[in-house]
Amino acid sequence: MKESNIYQSLWQKYRPVILIKMRESAAGPCEYQLSKHEFEATGEKKKASYGFNLEIERGQAKNNIKGIAIARDLLEVLKSSATASTLMQERKYKINLGKDYKLKIQSFGPEAPAAAAEEATPEAPTEE
Repeated sequence: MKESNIYQSLWQKYRPVILIKMRESAAGPCEYQLSKHEFEATGEKKKASYGFNLEIERGQAKNNIKGIAIARDLLEVLKSSATASTLMQERKYKINLGKDYKLKIQSFGPEAPAAAAEEATPEAPTEE
């Protein structure tokens, strides 16, 4: 039987802090320690690995998370949040949950249009 949204209530609980970390990640990678016992109580397997990698671009997973219920449920919870949806449209995110239950969030901004324009326009030589 396929697991269906079993982690959504857990991610809803952590959503406020995840949104804070998503905003903070614009300045650099962020981490947040999650509680192992909550995942074990929610999941069906006590010795299961709950680790995952999730890459988000424009609100969609860029990597294959079809077989990873915990990552799919996190993405669905984020999509249901107007704040997270806006953040995910503005930046790319890499979210990783390690074996140590640390949630790591990195964000990457869009290509800087000003930098691209500067590269396209050569500077006039200056005479000294």
